[in-house]
Amino acid sequence: MSDYAIGFLIGFSIVIVIFIIVAIILNKKCGKTEYDERQLIARNAAYKYSFFTLVFYCILCGMLDVVGVKWAETELQMFLGMFISVAVFVVICIFKDAYFGIEKGKKNFYTFFYCSGTLTVIQALNFVLNVIVDKEPIITNGMLNSNLIPLFCAVVFLIMMIATVIKLIINKKEREE
Repeated sequence: MSDYAIGFLIGFSIVIVIFIIVAIILNKKCGKTEYDERQLIARNAAYKYSFFTLVFYCILCGMLDVVGVKWAETELQMFLGMFISVAVFVVICIFKDAYFGIEKGKKNFYTFFYCSGTLTVIQALNFVLNVIVDKEPIITNGMLNSNLIPLFCAVVFLIMMIATVIKLIINKKEREE
């Protein structure tokens, strides 16, 4: 196994552990997020659309591979599918008022913006440092490579933030009418 692969696995494992720790701390500090019946129905529909998005994406990647089109490395394809699926779920939930719980109000929005903004900036800087400063290529052997993962991650978080801002504007206009 290469040094890159070992480093990637260690880094990814650390991110998972940090995510689990933060989730446990937030769950104990803030309590479990409660959703009303309408929100649960909307979340179930969002899960369904997210799942089928991932399934169709996997079928598309598989079909491209069968016909010999190698457009990206395997790990980039997997992460991109995950990012697209998560983005579909979150955007649908945001527009159906099912992403944030019923009891916390604006506190959830601010926490979401802070976390999403921080992750967007970190991932964008990671991409810039790797590709522009360290001159790491984004194309290897005619295929997009894993150096694009931080950029795609930043784009997904940016999309979620934009969807939230649009929803806030829509809600404000509805309240004014």
